[in-house]
Amino acid sequence: ADGQVFSMSPSGLTVTGADTISMLKATGLTMTGADSVSLPVAYGLNAAGADAGRGLQSIDPELALLLSDPTDDSNINAVVVYHERPTDGDLADLQRIGVLGGTRYNVLPMIAITAKRTDIIEISHLSNVRSIYGNRTLDSTADTRTATTGVDRVRRDADLTRKNSGLSILGRGTTVAVLDTGLDGTHSDLSGRVVQNVKLADTQSLSVGFMPPTYIEDLQNTDQVYGHGTFVAGLIAGSGLRSGGKYAGVAPASRLVGLSAGDLTLSFVLSGFDYLLGSGSRYDVRVLNCSFSAETVFDFNDPVNVATKMLTEKGINVVFSAGNTGDGLHSLNPYAVAPWVISVGATDDRGRLTDFSSRGDFGSPLFRPTLVAPGDNVVSLRSTVSATGALGLAGADTKQLAVSEIPFYTTARGTSFSAPQVAGAVALMLEANPRLTPAEVRDILQRSATPLPGYFQHEVGAGMLNAHAAVLEAAFAGRRMGIWRAALDRGQARFVTDPLQQFNGTAVPGATSESTLSIPENALLASVEVAWGPMTSTNNLGLTLMDATGSQREDSDALNGSGLTGKRERVAVLMPSAGAWRARVGNIVGPTATPQPFTGILEVTRVEYSPLLDLDGLGAASRSDVYQVLRSFVMTPYGNYFRPGYSVTRADLAAALVLGARVPQYLPAKPSFTDATDAATMPFIESVQAAPGGALFINTTAGGAFRPYESADRLTAAVALVRAAGLRSEADAKASEPLLLTDASAIPTSLRGYVAVAMAYGMLPADSGKFRPNSALTRAELAHAMAAVSKLIS
Repeated sequence: ADGQVFSMSPSGLTVTGADTISMLKATGLTMTGADSVSLPVAYGLNAAGADAGRGLQSIDPELALLLSDPTDDSNINAVVVYHERPTDGDLADLQRIGVLGGTRYNVLPMIAITAKRTDIIEISHLSNVRSIYGNRTLDSTADTRTATTGVDRVRRDADLTRKNSGLSILGRGTTVAVLDTGLDGTHSDLSGRVVQNVKLADTQSLSVGFMPPTYIEDLQNTDQVYGHGTFVAGLIAGSGLRSGGKYAGVAPASRLVGLSAGDLTLSFVLSGFDYLLGSGSRYDVRVLNCSFSAETVFDFNDPVNVATKMLTEKGINVVFSAGNTGDGLHSLNPYAVAPWVISVGATDDRGRLTDFSSRGDFGSPLFRPTLVAPGDNVVSLRSTVSATGALGLAGADTKQLAVSEIPFYTTARGTSFSAPQVAGAVALMLEANPRLTPAEVRDILQRSATPLPGYFQHEVGAGMLNAHAAVLEAAFAGRRMGIWRAALDRGQARFVTDPLQQFNGTAVPGATSESTLSIPENALLASVEVAWGPMTSTNNLGLTLMDATGSQREDSDALNGSGLTGKRERVAVLMPSAGAWRARVGNIVGPTATPQPFTGILEVTRVEYSPLLDLDGLGAASRSDVYQVLRSFVMTPYGNYFRPGYSVTRADLAAALVLGARVPQYLPAKPSFTDATDAATMPFIESVQAAPGGALFINTTAGGAFRPYESADRLTAAVALVRAAGLRSEADAKASEPLLLTDASAIPTSLRGYVAVAMAYGMLPADSGKFRPNSALTRAELAHAMAAVSKLIS
């Protein structure tokens, strides 16, 4: 990206005329005419300075990764681009090398081929060849994980690359242990990544004395049944070889230690922890991914928690999945509760919290995820042996995966697969700064995370993983992210959890037990939970929640588990209306069911707002908008006044977009604007102008003035809001459509689509046929706009 070429360990590759090339451990490399070359461990380099108009000018970075493994000579699909339309002589050169056929285009100076790695390297030496690119799949089928979490921005950040000796940060020098069902080290996407693969065992059933756990080391494949661990490993460190780099892991240059606990029984899991405590330093393990849970309760003295505390004290960052037990309260993985681990919930491909991602306790500083990352319909590696196992052919999403990719990749959902993305991000942070402690890593991840308005901390923790901001702070301590978080809560909203309402009943086969529950005014969350026992019970209960009008709002029928908390059903409703609700419990196990006593609880959290003395003139809908931005900390009051008619400054608008529209944080080395250099405005202004989809504010130029304290007009706000909501292409497509406003002539033609979209989605409505593009945006209008954006993106 950005005119740079990156490769790892290519052998015998020729590059001429490249602008910027960064390589690690390049052997047999010939390069001519390069303006900037950074080769910290280069062997056999010949920078000849020949005619830059001929020879290889660039190579696809993803293809460079494919060429990096000297032991893998499988077929690669590629496009060879020539300086001129290829001649018969050029075709003869390909046939001499061993490429007997391909696609020769009629006009384009290119030939599409399928060739061995060694053949492509030899082709790179041909003087008529201009560039070589892998046959990648483009936007419609690309995996969007790296864009959502900022991983792609890490790879192309010039400051990070410059500080890292010219190399993109990919997790070099960091080893990540995966304690799971095992690793299939024979998968070509893991070739060269696995430094140790261990099968764990113990001797507790032998009764031959107190023997240590048994480890079988140096195995190629320890994931021959399940495929879960291989999938996880691919998200961390997969090379993307079989997908042209499309499905590379977050830290594709990191190393892996596989710890196979088979079916993840506790004794095997503890054997894995024990192995790391005793032998992890041999491989410099700095990160441990644990994508497993238990149906039990949190206890500091649980052997798993004791072990993870010891690992953390040894400098190993422990990452846990939050769990997949649904949207009710108190469902967080008990191993993910420990304050020294990093726990990760799951979002879908639109950044919305999934229904299966486990939640903690409202208002608890302990029972909450640390942050969230994508975990729905995720693509990663298919274990080559367990093609019909837990992640087999039936799980593949053929809309995402090409037929040629299905033998090597599959799709899955769960917090098991959001956690390894954070583990990979930690590996990136540690390459940028190996001195970081686990506590520092966890702190940076939380402060740099992107806020997710519409959700609370017990659901999403600090927000969405922002690997770019986290790696920037890891590399440059002065770029401290999220310093504004401590100032958001100014007492504008107080969250109160009422005493539990308990109910009891017996679920009789063929009937339902119904209980009445009282929901108060201003309730934010109503969580209903039923539990039954004993643990040996074979009954299966279902829970349905009906609102005050008799409409069904939620239902739950999870599979029974064998653990302490396995006999439990939970549902939760956000913003429930006040009134008498009903919980309906039925025994749904079938003919073998028996009368099953159960106990239920209703937990309600409501909000109390600080008195505001100037909202009486607003309508009910406008007051609701104000209260929403206050409780989500997107806007703050002025003491006991909201000042709905006050104009919004450009800095205020920038801050609201970062706090309420999922604009990722960013800080450059130096301020981009002459008048936005202070800690109060710079973090927000730099973030909105460096947004992944392009700058949000119009009429600004880097190096000039941003005018942070000028009023933001409605046209500027419309453009910024629409771009922040991800609707830029829709707005641009509407630029030529007529705008039925009496003041349309005051809106530049190129921006009329933004006004149309802002009105269509209810962000900034027109008034009596006028949009008033040059009028100052008011605080009441901003509150309404942010409420509309939150509804759109949540």
